Amino acid sequence: MSPTLPPNDPALLSHHELEVLAHYSTLLIQDDNADLGEPDPAWFGPLVEDWINTAPGIIGTGAARPFTVPVTVDVRRTPPAEDDAELQQADHVTQASLALPSGRLLISALGFDDELPRIPLVPGTYAVRIYSHGLRTVSEDGLDGEDRYHVVLWPIDEEHPAQVLKRHPEPLPGG
Repeated sequence: MSPTLPPNDPALLSHHELEVLAHYSTLLIQDDNADLGEPDPAWFGPLVEDWINTAPGIIGTGAARPFTVPVTVDVRRTPPAEDDAELQQADHVTQASLALPSGRLLISALGFDDELPRIPLVPGTYAVRIYSHGLRTVSEDGLDGEDRYHVVLWPIDEEHPAQVLKRHPEPLPGG
């Protein structure tokens, strides 16, 4: 997987376009060496309610459908602008910090294998913002839709708790 850079954004370090299986309508954004193991059933509560939960080296985020979904990952030098237009356009936005001591980012389903691409990063702690788009396009049965996810990371000095920056006004699909 070779990254491509969209033009005209000097803060962007790398850009990656992935197709990721959202097993159980969940995606894991994680350090390559982190292991969630068999999560306690209570771990899924915040994923259903807020579409975000964390464990050491792992951010879990919800997805509208339990299928392969498009995920774009942008690694930045700095956070998005204060007047973040994508924050206004997205259906649901969450954010948390993530420790990446291995320097390899993996985005996967609850179970993953060695074949999935890793995104190389400088080891450290990153803010991770997840923009969920197209949630209103998901069919009632949850089988079809044009949902997509944009993950934006930038280095930070201190950890931050998981939070919802913008809440989808309807019940989140996929729960």
